[in-house]
Amino acid sequence: MPRIEGDTKGELLCTRVTSAIKEAVIHESQTEGLTPSEWLRNLIVKELKERGALQRVYRFPDLDKSRS
Repeated sequence: MPRIEGDTKGELLCTRVTSAIKEAVIHESQTEGLTPSEWLRNLIVKELKERGALQRVYRFPDLDKSRS
């Protein structure tokens, strides 16, 4: 997922799950080559976008600035 300039992950969101859910998340994330955190974050963002609670399009950073 592209990041917005200045958009840092500084907040922590914790939850408790059963061991079966934890194992399923680990399995699915490994299948997609992601960490469990990345996989869960992608799932949360997808759901929030579908509900209209989060913008659907992210603005790409200006790549020309990095070439200077």
